[in-house]
Amino acid sequence: MDFKQITQNLRQSAGAFYNQNKKTVQMVGAAIVIIAGGSYYWYGVHMPAQESKAAEKLAKLEYYFMNDSTQMVLNGNKALKIASAPSIADEFGGTKKGSEAALMAGLTYLHTGEFQKALDYLELARMGDAVLGPQVLAAQAACYSELNDMGKAAKMYERAAKLGDNEFTARNYVKAAQHYTLNKDYKAALRCWQVLKDEYPLSQELGQDVQNADMYINQLKGLLGELN
Repeated sequence: MDFKQITQNLRQSAGAFYNQNKKTVQMVGAAIVIIAGGSYYWYGVHMPAQESKAAEKLAKLEYYFMNDSTQMVLNGNKALKIASAPSIADEFGGTKKGSEAALMAGLTYLHTGEFQKALDYLELARMGDAVLGPQVLAAQAACYSELNDMGKAAKMYERAAKLGDNEFTARNYVKAAQHYTLNKDYKAALRCWQVLKDEYPLSQELGQDVQNADMYINQLKGLLGELN
């Protein structure tokens, strides 16, 4: 059978299928058009508009956040038409600026000692980059520590250290090791001190922590029975 005949047969088969399933094909086609149109509206019109609104509201609040005005950040001011960080985060949660508002709210709640509220908003702050990401994870770790969940705090501090992967975020390895030790997870604590010693031996930023690494490593090995 030549190519022309194959093509003709395919067309005939397609025509027969359409005639037999005309309503179904039309419904599927209509659904595709609706979905495509909805996606275009959502990502091309709605979300950019939401991002713009969130940015406008957040801009009014940034000065107060930078100057530690916790009441303004957490409660806003209706008279001045300033929305609070929690309200911006709640209303514009799917936007970048909404995520920044969640971070602002979370850090402020942490500062005021409302640790569970801080966690709730820090979890909404989607900061996966190597700059803000470690700060968010470390803030979450601090909340868990204050809530006396040392195991969770240790894991979050270690994640913060790994995400940053530089000498400035490596201090989180120290905090992770300390919390692992408090949680009696000596093997994990040893791992963190060993990473600090092996990867940042000459770090001036870490200073005394690096110099003390061997001491803590030996202590932990003793607790694990590895010095016998």
